[in-house]
Amino acid sequence: MYFIVALAVFFLATAAISIYYFRRRDRVKRYPYGEWEELLKRLSVVNRENVETIAISASNQQGRPQATELEDDLDMSQIWPMIGGMDGLEVLERNCAVLVDLVFYVQQWYPEALEIAEQLRLNAREIEWHIGRLKGAAKVGKAETSFPENAQRVIEIYYMMTRQVLSLYQQCNLPEFADLQRAL
Repeated sequence: MYFIVALAVFFLATAAISIYYFRRRDRVKRYPYGEWEELLKRLSVVNRENVETIAISASNQQGRPQATELEDDLDMSQIWPMIGGMDGLEVLERNCAVLVDLVFYVQQWYPEALEIAEQLRLNAREIEWHIGRLKGAAKVGKAETSFPENAQRVIEIYYMMTRQVLSLYQQCNLPEFADLQRAL
């Protein structure tokens, strides 16, 4: 009798596990980059006003045309607390991966988004490189000298990535545009 009960429990457990994995496989097949709600949940909160201010200031210092009027350029000592230090930069790095997934999500229906997705993927790799340089400099105590060229570039690239993703969603007239705009 115990053998039959144990055998029945084994078969029920095997059936339940099989059903779970088949459903999961089907969901991944339909949504390879995740469902919309999951993608938005993966975005971490950043202070978008600070990111925009730093990005515009960085582009002004490099001689690019001004997007808005800033009274004066930011000092390096102001930028570090505005972005949240190294933790803030790591949040931006994680968000970059989500931005790439958001564009790949759109690419399922709009193949022309492939070019933007590839550009964002390259931008995310550049951000990883800059943050890696900052981490290495911090280990040897030279984060202050490495910060101006690396951290500002990270913030500037992140800001441009968010603008590209929003622009793509707006051009494609996707209903998720409003949600994405609030999240970014």
